[in-house]
Amino acid sequence: MKTLFKALVSSLLCTLILNGNFALADTPTSRILTPLDKAITDHNTYRLTTLKNGLNIILVNDPHAERFAASMAVNVGSYQDPKNQQGLAHFLEHMLLLGSKKYPEAGSYQSFISRHGGSYNAYTSINSTNFFFDVEGTHYRAALDRFSQLFIDPLLSADSAQREKNAVNAEYKAKFNSQRRRLNQAFKTLFNPEHPQSQFTVGSLDTLKDRPGNPLRTQLLTLYKENYVANNMALVLIANLPIAQLDELATKYFSAIPSGNVKPRPEASSLLKPGAPQLQFTRPEIDSNTLSFCYQIDSQEKNYHTTPTRYLSYILGNESKGSLYAKLKDAGYINSLSSSVSPDYQHNALFCTDIRLTKEGVQHIDDVAKSFFATIETIKLSPINPIYLKEEVTLSQLTYDYHNYIPPQSLAKLLSSRMLSVPPKDALNSFKTSQMASNQEIQDILQQLTDKNLVVQVASPHPLPKNWSKTPIKWQLEPWYQSKYSNNQFSQTFLNMVHYATKSVHVTLPKKNPFIPTSFSMIDEQDQKPHIIYQKKDFTFWHKADASFQKPTAINFLSIRFDQAANTAKNSILNHLWTRTVNASISESTYEPYIAGLGYSLYPHLNGISFNTTGYADKQGDYLIWLVDQLFLFRPTLQDFQRAKAQLKQDLENQKSRQAYQGANTALNTLITKNSFTTKELLEALDKSSIVDLQKHIKKAKSHFDIVGYSTGDISEKNALKLANTLHERVANKLTPHLSTKIETKQLTAQARLEHRFPSISQDSTVLYALLDTGPQAEKKSEFQASLQMSYFAILCNILNSRFYNQLRTEQQMGYIVGVQDLSTRNTPILGFVIQSPDKDTTTLVHAIENFIKTQAVLLQTLPQSDFQYAKNNLISTLSKKPRNLDDNAYDEWHEIAKQKQNFDHKKQAVEVAKSITQAGFIEYIKQKIENGNTAKILIHNKKLDKQLKQKGHWVKAHPEGNNLILNKAPSKEQVAQVLATD
Repeated sequence: MKTLFKALVSSLLCTLILNGNFALADTPTSRILTPLDKAITDHNTYRLTTLKNGLNIILVNDPHAERFAASMAVNVGSYQDPKNQQGLAHFLEHMLLLGSKKYPEAGSYQSFISRHGGSYNAYTSINSTNFFFDVEGTHYRAALDRFSQLFIDPLLSADSAQREKNAVNAEYKAKFNSQRRRLNQAFKTLFNPEHPQSQFTVGSLDTLKDRPGNPLRTQLLTLYKENYVANNMALVLIANLPIAQLDELATKYFSAIPSGNVKPRPEASSLLKPGAPQLQFTRPEIDSNTLSFCYQIDSQEKNYHTTPTRYLSYILGNESKGSLYAKLKDAGYINSLSSSVSPDYQHNALFCTDIRLTKEGVQHIDDVAKSFFATIETIKLSPINPIYLKEEVTLSQLTYDYHNYIPPQSLAKLLSSRMLSVPPKDALNSFKTSQMASNQEIQDILQQLTDKNLVVQVASPHPLPKNWSKTPIKWQLEPWYQSKYSNNQFSQTFLNMVHYATKSVHVTLPKKNPFIPTSFSMIDEQDQKPHIIYQKKDFTFWHKADASFQKPTAINFLSIRFDQAANTAKNSILNHLWTRTVNASISESTYEPYIAGLGYSLYPHLNGISFNTTGYADKQGDYLIWLVDQLFLFRPTLQDFQRAKAQLKQDLENQKSRQAYQGANTALNTLITKNSFTTKELLEALDKSSIVDLQKHIKKAKSHFDIVGYSTGDISEKNALKLANTLHERVANKLTPHLSTKIETKQLTAQARLEHRFPSISQDSTVLYALLDTGPQAEKKSEFQASLQMSYFAILCNILNSRFYNQLRTEQQMGYIVGVQDLSTRNTPILGFVIQSPDKDTTTLVHAIENFIKTQAVLLQTLPQSDFQYAKNNLISTLSKKPRNLDDNAYDEWHEIAKQKQNFDHKKQAVEVAKSITQAGFIEYIKQKIENGNTAKILIHNKKLDKQLKQKGHWVKAHPEGNNLILNKAPSKEQVAQVLATD
């Protein structure tokens, strides 16, 4: 009894200290708090409990949490949509976020989270809906109060329903050109129309209508009342608070969620309907060629301990020498191949192999299919190999035990969702394969890999394999994303490829992986900063021993820098082609290390090319040396060049299919950065590049270069020195001085008003309206001045973001993607206002943004002191964020090492600058920059700009070529008129 009393007193004192006047709930219940199994390097404490109303909860004490998080998962998703109201579950997700009876103001929950340094979101999947947030610890209690009320007593008001239907419709339209969504929705037409997987899940104005005798709001309330009950939900709370206190929070705020009996859900029909078409041809809008083989198998979520499908994906997805991938890639038929299992579609799942074909692969698609089916037959006829099963368990356990720190919000979201699909006590350890699959489990799946369970999708703008279809192709238009498709029965020719596939002598099964780490001992060294440990003429190697994360992992960087690496569009293209051809040449040999936790990247940049290796420290140094050897031994052939050129051209041309707002951000960055090139310039340079050009580029680069390297993590200085010395011995006779080119922002003036249209196939109008504080050129600013200006813009972004979202998205319904972004880069403060809209034109969006900026410039003069302080504190909190994983430090340190002058204390200094900011100084700065218009303005858009808007706004077309966008002064009226006349 004394022990219990002490525990209660201790919990109360801790609560009062951390949260001031925090009022405890009722006396703690006697319910059980069950510990969960966890990884050996996981410092969190986990407890599983259940409230009296039936709500299952995982409470997590995270001693490193800087922001506290919560996630609520509800066991209802798009599968519960009525057939005549598709998208209803997604619509309900939106509606729940629009306020509760206790906090009725629309957007109050979102504003509270944003104002207190947090973030929030929600999603609807086929089987669940998930709501989540994180927030500063001192405001966790108040955030939980607002969050819980969304489920206890939501408004779901008729007044906001029509407005939010528009938001759902805008979300649907925003991804109308998504290649993945178009292919996925077309693929659904092959499924049994009685199965919910065949439905449209997002929702639109067409699906979310009042039906005769059945209003939309009635259906909405019914879906809410029947499913948003405590015993149909799962909650996760994560904070740097004692478990007892988290238990009190859960009890206080979530006990009022009503319990209830969820109606038994109807038995699902089979995903595939016997006798229905199983082959689909579809035409993508971009130059992309994909081939997917999917087999319907039994549901697999119950097999989370053994994951038998991993046995198949381990073999089919293998990329080492002799594999299916290697055979098809060597023939020039494919660019990538992957195998995986889908989520459960009630009683079924799909085991799919997705292949990205080259144009040559489309022409030889029969050979690709025959090789695939022969490999399936090889797996069926070969004895089940226990080596693969053992390796899967070993690697899964290693990944689980040494995984990186997972931020509270991400972890909460993962765990709450997992609690709905596995017994809550297994929510953590279900993320690893803990037992070897039995032979019977694997055989059960293999027996289902038959043509009766097979569906195939071929997506290509090129000639299709008509001989696979039993009947002539008849094109249809998929109603939701308007993609062109044709569904067909398999022809006898195709079935013969399936039935008569024989054990292939050309495809071999994987061998035992020699790269699985065996040593996990940790070094006892710890450096505070990187330092040079090895320096010779034109060769510098840095090191920082860092065992602070208690994981046997390391990260290595090696930059090979040479003159004129990417100073022109053509050299930039040649640098990309070099790294692509090298990567392709070693892909088979790097697969086994990758599977064993050794990753690498070889990438081009302005000053040359760089290697980056990651993963277990055990064999990483030897791996880097091997990679460098392959680079210098490599000689591209004409075939290597042609394949890389074709793939790079396809990738560049397909950039226009990205989300429009992403294209806008890329266009802005290209426009303002020196020595950067537009997609058009790169494509022109690519067309003019030859194999001879590439060979000359490589020969020049490999004959004269310097090297900078860096090693950090669980690697001693002794071993780092050994690595540096070995690398130096290999290149010593080729080293020459190189003066690095800095990545800089182009010169602008404060009065510049530039516009640029970027290519996009999106039907949405998209505007990125950027304000740039030009000031002195970035490289001439003092570090203090640059940091101060960047801090001002960061605070401004924090203040304006929720206001902009609420006014232009929630109230004015300008679009679904609406936000303010801090795009500051290279000491240039940049604030970006972005809107992507399905139904508003560019002129309307520009006027809305400018009106908002004008209004806010005035309102900021009387900014409440609390709003300023919250935004300032959020910035300080962000800048002070402690690293949680090795790469949190490593990439920032490498960025500093790459500079001519290093400053490893720049984050600490930025914090001090932010702390020094006063509200008066901030207001004066904003008055000069925003109210008085002393910022350069760049308007990025994807639709034609109205000439009247151009003229009234004095917008001048920006020319990306060259290193100066506009010099010395604003354009004259004559210059504007001349541009308008020639546009």
